[in-house]
Amino acid sequence: MSSDSRPAITFERFGIGFSTPTGERVILESVDLSVEAGKLYLLIGESGSGKSTILRLIAGLWDTREPLPRMRGKARVLGESVRGSYPETLRGRVQAVLQDEGLLDELSPRANVELGLQRAGRSKRLALGLLSQAGLDQPPANVAELSGGMRKRLAVARAMAGDPAVLVFDEPTAGLDGDSAREIAELIRSTQRSAGSARTTIVITHDLAAFEGLADSVLQLDHRQRTLRLRNPDDPVEDGDESTRGVEPAPADSEVGLHGVRRFLLSFAALATTVGEAFTRAIPVYPAIVIRAIGRYTLEPVFFIVVGCATVGGLATFFALRNNPLEGAFVASVLTGSGKVLVSVLIPLLAGFFFTARVAAGAAARLGTMKRTSQVAALRVIGIRPADYLLVPMVWACVIAMPVATFCGLVMMSVFSCGAAILVAGSTPLGWARAFFAEVDVSDLRFVLSKTVLSGLLIAIQTYHLAMGPKRSGRDVGQSVNSAIVLGIYTVLAVHAVLTLLQFG
Repeated sequence: MSSDSRPAITFERFGIGFSTPTGERVILESVDLSVEAGKLYLLIGESGSGKSTILRLIAGLWDTREPLPRMRGKARVLGESVRGSYPETLRGRVQAVLQDEGLLDELSPRANVELGLQRAGRSKRLALGLLSQAGLDQPPANVAELSGGMRKRLAVARAMAGDPAVLVFDEPTAGLDGDSAREIAELIRSTQRSAGSARTTIVITHDLAAFEGLADSVLQLDHRQRTLRLRNPDDPVEDGDESTRGVEPAPADSEVGLHGVRRFLLSFAALATTVGEAFTRAIPVYPAIVIRAIGRYTLEPVFFIVVGCATVGGLATFFALRNNPLEGAFVASVLTGSGKVLVSVLIPLLAGFFFTARVAAGAAARLGTMKRTSQVAALRVIGIRPADYLLVPMVWACVIAMPVATFCGLVMMSVFSCGAAILVAGSTPLGWARAFFAEVDVSDLRFVLSKTVLSGLLIAIQTYHLAMGPKRSGRDVGQSVNSAIVLGIYTVLAVHAVLTLLQFG
């Protein structure tokens, strides 16, 4: 990456604030500042002063479900305006190491780094070198096995994989002891020196001791004067300058009281965006993820589906023949009616319920946890669209897996229905098959396929939409799981009801 003589970040008469129920909360007002490229800066300020707002502004981490802040003046990163929508050309060039790292739990440490390299168009063979540079010569196989310090190092290695021009760290020493904190600080300084003038590093921190003698300059956020200014790192710290009372809590700057109508409009706009992305970005960018998702979404519910469908098919046939008021007469007619209803209506509906209860719940929990632990934000920072990495694979998986799982349910239902007919009426397998499928034609199978494909598509879209909403606690994740199950079942019921009426109407 070549050096650039222009400033990394510039503010011209810039102001930013949020609307709250009690008025406007102003973070910055009329700030004029130029952040020179190629240096290591510490960004300090009291807890809640707006440091997380600055991070979101620089890295483009605004949540689409929450209102954008009010901005005035000009704010540029690498020469591009970051007012309003964030330029896609900055994705990857500007990266952030978040406070809770945002490591992808489903990938190995090496694969986390390889993902960053892949997005940057660099060779995956560089992963081991980056891990070694970050002090992880032999990382464990799973991210869950990493200690707190190792997680920080892995996050640094993944960020370096993109060779960013601007790199922002959010409380990189939080939760570490003094020695470990100093090691992370020295690692950050080392990565800055290795990049030279090609990279600007900004570290949001309250732990000035860990960075003593390492920073080139300090960005002081003064919430009382609503300003951001540069000062020498050797200058004495004034009262309130350093947020020594603790780490700034998870970003609360945009947590404003929203009127119900406004919240609904934001959610509706996000849903419309999700629907649009499901179709406009339908061609998979990550085919391997799509294949794994199809396998997972097929195997996870198939056991429950085949057991449930086999039970219903066997019992329905058993009692239909056992309680035949004509005492054994017209067995073929009873089987024909049962086959038509089971194949065309009941079994696809039951399979849809089982699929939704298993897949929608699991997907909502997984994606909701990823949103809460900043894994989704980390994807955006790397330059990966969450829709490409999460939504599109889930859409393809649900659209393919639900018909396949339903077919498995129909097969097992048929086996147990045949067994019940043999047991109760003494039918032969061939005689049962001729009677059971006598009225089932190609049109019925087309409607079954249509029901399952449409249900799978809608379940994928609404589950993703629910999971990507604001997640500030485990309760929010739990609510999204419950909503995904309930709305998913209603969706399956509605799709089957409408198409069944069209089928027989």
